Amino acid sequence: MIALAHHVRANAARYLLLLMSATTALGLGLWVVLATEPGCLAAQGHWSGSGLCHTRLCLLQGDCGEMATPVIGCAHVRPGDSRGKVYFHLGNPLPGAPALAHWQAFKEGDGIIEARFEGDRLVSLACPLAK
Repeated sequence: MIALAHHVRANAARYLLLLMSATTALGLGLWVVLATEPGCLAAQGHWSGSGLCHTRLCLLQGDCGEMATPVIGCAHVRPGDSRGKVYFHLGNPLPGAPALAHWQAFKEGDGIIEARFEGDRLVSLACPLAK
């Protein structure tokens, strides 16, 4: 047992370097996968027209992208869902108060989606009918 402890202590720098290299390789591998549309979709993300992958962690990362027709995402969210899930499916809201978020429902034309939040939870969602 003492020999094992001495071995670990003597080689700690090597083990740390190996761990850091493996973590870096994993991060680069994930970045390569998410940098392609098939990889993004395989990771259950949304591929944006600007060539970016938005995953379910988009709210934490600070950008959930802009959907061409956010109204399609209305079918995937329900009251009680987290703000992160709502933003993932609808994209970034229009500027305004965080308790009451709005999206342009369609790329062209009228229609506003309105979501009311209490804290981080969706309380109500008003979506126009999809065209």
